[in-house]
Amino acid sequence: MSDRVLTETLRRMAEESRPARIPPDTWRRGRRRHRRQVGAALVALVAVVVGTPLLLPASPDAGPAPAGADRPVVPARVYPPLLGEATVVEDPPGPAVLLVSGHRELRGSDIWGWEGRSLVVGRDGSYRLARTVGETTAGTDDLLLSPDGRQLAAQPWLEGSQWPDDPVGQTAILDLTTGRVRQHAGGLPVAWAPDGRSLLVMAQSTDGQLGRLSLLDPASGAVRQLPEITGGFRPGNLAAFSPDGSRLAVATTDALYLVDPAAGTVRTLGALTPRDRLAGPGAWLPDGDRIATWTMGDCEDGGSCDEGRLARRSIRIGYRNASTGDPATGPALPSARGLAARLLGWQRDGDAVVTEYQPEQGLTRQADDAYWSETGWTEVGAVGLWEFRPDGTRAELVELPASALFVDVPANLLDSFGGPSTSRPEGAVRWLLALWWPFGQFLLALGGLVVAGVGWRLAVRRRRRRAGSGAAGKSVDITSR
Repeated sequence: MSDRVLTETLRRMAEESRPARIPPDTWRRGRRRHRRQVGAALVALVAVVVGTPLLLPASPDAGPAPAGADRPVVPARVYPPLLGEATVVEDPPGPAVLLVSGHRELRGSDIWGWEGRSLVVGRDGSYRLARTVGETTAGTDDLLLSPDGRQLAAQPWLEGSQWPDDPVGQTAILDLTTGRVRQHAGGLPVAWAPDGRSLLVMAQSTDGQLGRLSLLDPASGAVRQLPEITGGFRPGNLAAFSPDGSRLAVATTDALYLVDPAAGTVRTLGALTPRDRLAGPGAWLPDGDRIATWTMGDCEDGGSCDEGRLARRSIRIGYRNASTGDPATGPALPSARGLAARLLGWQRDGDAVVTEYQPEQGLTRQADDAYWSETGWTEVGAVGLWEFRPDGTRAELVELPASALFVDVPANLLDSFGGPSTSRPEGAVRWLLALWWPFGQFLLALGGLVVAGVGWRLAVRRRRRRAGSGAAGKSVDITSR
């Protein structure tokens, strides 16, 4: 076949063929399909990120296994809570093993209706939120776990309670097994007795002076006033019960006192200098014969002190005889370092459990600052939970979120560290949502906007399509006439 014949044949075939019908909106429809695919991918990504922590506990070997009496239960690592995590009132976790409060993702956001959120970790590894109207300093002068972890004492701004018109103040006690909150008169919470059957409370004070101390019986609500002690005080290192609960050490800024609640007596054990502190709620040694104290190495000369000096200062351990107040010997623990330290108690092998606080960035202690607190919300910038050993070494007990400022552990669980933690996939999701707070909230909001935007665009196009179809039908009718 010659080229001429072939050309003529192809020309006739082209004239006889029917041209393809390409809609005029093909390009627009292609872009629309591409946007739909991108939107669906984003929605799926958000759903996977948000839903993974909810699905993992139901998967085999996904979450932490419940620990028995012969296994450690305080997790070795804690992750930030998720937005919308269930609360201790809505879904009680049972006895708690750890309580953590702080800022950023731990504090929460006023956008969602609460100023404060503290993380409560249950024995089964579950995470719950204890929500408060204001920021909380867990373990110092606000949220306090009972020795068995079954009860949570708080000022009455805890969810489920009501702030009373009471000049003395009240304490709200939440049962973590039922979610029930009961309020008791007598003052604000200070420290639990070792048996958990009584709680030391203090009348509200607005002038920096120690309020009237009393013992509250949570079961009956009965309040028994203790002998009056006057003077300034430091909330984080105010009082400590003896191991058998029969005596109470109370520290003002000037002196250390010994209270006998049964006899209703109080006596002075010795004077305290501006550098001296009661070591914390676990200050009594297990033998009940000695009381531990801290000595601050710097920033107690009455002048101003910047963040660097506060972070570097040494905090040395010392001991006093519980009967005479004289200096005594004790375990040669390493020095703490930073803004403040609190001794939570002692392990069976003689190691001490200590919380160590670091100053907030840019913090400066001004001379004669009447509102200064070494364990206050605005002063603390970080916290660590440590094991101090008599051989002079130390080890971190729990890896806390970077935003943690305060931590509390039930006194009966100080030998139960190293328990199972949240699974790595769930922990990664929790960490991702908490990254660069409030990035997690932004991610969830973005997912919602994408879903809403895609739905709106689909609805608009559907209306336009219906309107176009109706107009075309009318045009055909007019032409036929």
